Amino acid sequence: MKEQIKCYDTQSCIRCFACMVNCSVENRARLQREGIMSVEKSVQSPMLHFNYLSARRVEVGVYPEAKQVTAFHHCNHCENSPCQSICPTGAITTRPGGEVVINDDICIGCQSCGDACPFDVPQYSIDTGKAYKCNGCYDRVENGLKQSCVEACPTTAMFSGPRDEVLKEAYERAARYSQKTGKKYVVYGADTLNSYVGKLGWITIVEESDLAAYQLDTKPTRSAIQWRDYAKVGGGGLAIAAAVGTTAHFIYWLDKRKKKIAAGEGDSHE
Repeated sequence: MKEQIKCYDTQSCIRCFACMVNCSVENRARLQREGIMSVEKSVQSPMLHFNYLSARRVEVGVYPEAKQVTAFHHCNHCENSPCQSICPTGAITTRPGGEVVINDDICIGCQSCGDACPFDVPQYSIDTGKAYKCNGCYDRVENGLKQSCVEACPTTAMFSGPRDEVLKEAYERAARYSQKTGKKYVVYGADTLNSYVGKLGWITIVEESDLAAYQLDTKPTRSAIQWRDYAKVGGGGLAIAAAVGTTAHFIYWLDKRKKKIAAGEGDSHE
C-alpha cells in the first residue's frame, strides 16, 4: 500500500468545521462498531480525549489590515514519529499507509509520547489511564475510504491520497495562489523539516508569512528529549570507557605481578 497523506488548504477552507464534527462522530462510531461502548453512552459522554481535530483562531495584523486565521491542531503523522521512538511498550506503530497509531490495549499511560511530541498532540485520559491521538482513520483508508475529516469537507480544502498525487495537487494550488495574490505560498511539511520529525503525513498550503499564525513550527523538536538521548549515548560511551580502563588496569597489574614473581619478589607463605 502506498503512503497516504492529507493536505489542508488554508485558502479553500470556509471554516465550517464539518471536519471536526465528522471526526468526533467517526471516533464514537468506532467504539460502537468494536463493541466497546453502547450507542447511548458514546453519544452522551464528553470524552474530550477523542477531539483529535480542534480549531485555534488567531487574529494577526493591525487594523485595517487585521485578519483572523483558523489553525487546526492535529497529529501530523511524522515520518520519524518521535512518539513511537520513545514509547517503552511498543504501543505506537506505523501502519502501511503511514498512519502513526496508538494501540490502547498496550499503552500503559506513561505519557512519554506527549513529552516527545513537538506538536503537543497525544492526550492523556484520566478516566482510562491511556494516551490518545488521531489514528489517521487507518481502518477506513485500508478499506478504500477517505478519512472522516476529508470526507466531510465541502470545498476540498482537505484532500488526501498517495503522497505523490497529493503533493502534485498541493504544489499546483500553492503556485496558483502565489500568482494571483503576489504573495508566496508554501506547502508546509512536504519536505523534511528536520531530523527529529522528518516529513509530515499532514501537509498545509499556507502563505509563508502566516506560518507562525497557523502555528506551523518550522523547527519542531523537544530539547529535553534530545538531551536525554545525548545522555544515553554519552552514558553508554562512558560505560565502555570505564570497562576498557578497568580491563587495561587489570592487564597492567597482572603483567607487573608476573614480573615480580619471576624476579623472586612474590609474597612468601613460608
